Amino acid sequence: MRGQWIFTPAQSSYPAPSMTEFVSGAYWVRGCGRHCKWEMREIVFGTASLSRRSADETFFRTVAPRTRLLDSTKVVGRRVDAQKGKLMDRIIARHIADGLRRRTLLAGVTGLAGLGLTSPLSGVARAQGMPKRGGTLRAAFSADPAGFDPQRGPSGMSHVVIEQVYSTLMALDPDAKPYPELAESHEVSDDGLHYTFKLRDGVMFHNGEPLTAEDVKFSFDRLRAKDSGYSYGSQVETIASVDVVDKLTVHFTLSKPTGPFLVYMAFPGSSIVPKKLVESGHDLNAKPVGSGPFKFVSYEPRSAIKFERNEHYFQAGKPYFDALEYRIISDTTALTDALMSGEVDFTNEVPPKDWATVQGNSDVKTQALEGSRFYWLLPNNTVKPMDNAKVRQAVGLALDRKALVAGAFFGEATPIVGGVIPQWNWAYADLKFFKEGADITRAKQLLAEAGVPDGFETSMTIASSFPAMVAMAPIIQANLAAVGIKAKISTMEIPRYWDEVWGPSKFDITTMYWVSPLADPDDFVTNNYKCGMAINVQKSCSKAMDAVLEEAKGAPTTEARKAAYAKQQQLSLDEMDIVPLVNAWLLIAHTGKLQGFKPLRTGFLKTLKDSWYA
Repeated sequence: MRGQWIFTPAQSSYPAPSMTEFVSGAYWVRGCGRHCKWEMREIVFGTASLSRRSADETFFRTVAPRTRLLDSTKVVGRRVDAQKGKLMDRIIARHIADGLRRRTLLAGVTGLAGLGLTSPLSGVARAQGMPKRGGTLRAAFSADPAGFDPQRGPSGMSHVVIEQVYSTLMALDPDAKPYPELAESHEVSDDGLHYTFKLRDGVMFHNGEPLTAEDVKFSFDRLRAKDSGYSYGSQVETIASVDVVDKLTVHFTLSKPTGPFLVYMAFPGSSIVPKKLVESGHDLNAKPVGSGPFKFVSYEPRSAIKFERNEHYFQAGKPYFDALEYRIISDTTALTDALMSGEVDFTNEVPPKDWATVQGNSDVKTQALEGSRFYWLLPNNTVKPMDNAKVRQAVGLALDRKALVAGAFFGEATPIVGGVIPQWNWAYADLKFFKEGADITRAKQLLAEAGVPDGFETSMTIASSFPAMVAMAPIIQANLAAVGIKAKISTMEIPRYWDEVWGPSKFDITTMYWVSPLADPDDFVTNNYKCGMAINVQKSCSKAMDAVLEEAKGAPTTEARKAAYAKQQQLSLDEMDIVPLVNAWLLIAHTGKLQGFKPLRTGFLKTLKDSWYA
């Protein structure tokens, strides 16, 4: 193929996802004709017609000035920060001449079209799409976080803060596949019990301290401590030890093979924290300090969380925004108004009732995506009569999921009629235990078999900071009443709800939603169903469930894991530890000037660092 350039990015500069995308910008270019010299050039990288033959293939063209590149040209580029003139991101390129002879790479439209690229003129017209620095991104959310310490932040809102401030050994691409982040590389033993990570050199925490293997060991030992209170213990339970090999090398030994281990290393809870700072008594829950793309500035409850750009972020040139601001707008109508008026620039929490209105705004771009935000009802398994699986099944069968989708989500959700692993996930089991509507006959039959044919009285405590759960509550109440279960509703705000209801399991019935930050099937089930997990606040415990969860996590192949997860989902419906409700769609909307944003099914926002304002 003519005009092809193969770029090999230095390992310390870029990860290796399925398709490398190089950032356009200013580069030093060394051209060798009769003489070799370094010159500044503006490079635009095109990805329109990349083959998948190599993860490091791309085409490029220079925009200005137009430079003749000869067959013998050997190009070595170092990206330059336009603001500081600092050399960054070493790139080595090799030109495959393939008969180009002494041809100008920018000779005309025809040559570029042959590469599948646009012409120089159209490239200039598209220059607004090039990444550029500056501005503050203002994003809107409906709930406050529950802390900023990776060890202690239990909620999804905590995690969308944590992922901006901290970094993890691995990260996930939009298809939820892991690639190195803080790790420059990693090796896995043949038996799957040993993982060795080589860290990037020169990574700094926001307080100026270098990030080393000691910080990695400290971070995971902290999560694994018996009294850690870490809500996602299933992700670290198979780590037997973490050992420092040298300053930039850390070795993990596992007690058993763990299929999703690399995926776990991308979870916000697995973020690396500064050992010396934490040991000095610093409270990360109040003021987080990490090595991520943004530095924490301030938090005003029920108002805003503010960040500023980390100028020393290890992905050179990123983030593009000078600042980031999360606005907390609990009133859903006010959130929509803020988006429509331009007061905020981004949200992935468009209220379903306003989705059609937002889509009609020509200044706003929208995208609906079925993600990993599923809602479930928790019957306290230790409270009579809900300690009986038939009663819990009756509760689940009494619910009209179509009514929940229509009434609380305005049609922008999927009823869950089987297990909680969604249809887009590779471990989906396609089970149909529930009808989309209520099954009153089966529910009453099970209540009779359980010895409560006339139903019973109970209570339902709802976190008022989550609008969808508040909207579902009266629908659930009416559904339960139809089979004789009289549920009294009470509400409580976050964070009081976490302390008084969720943490001590002080409820008869409550509801919650789960945003799977990893999209591995284990992430949908283990924390909710396994005995003793911090998120298993319904206090369910089954030896059979624990056994099948262990089988699924440790199975050697994807096929074997899928079969085990099918068994787990069937068992979850037989035991009905929790009651699946709906899988909400991600309703994303942002200003039209936002460029480069790629949504993740998890609903997390790590890719904001890759976006910019046109």
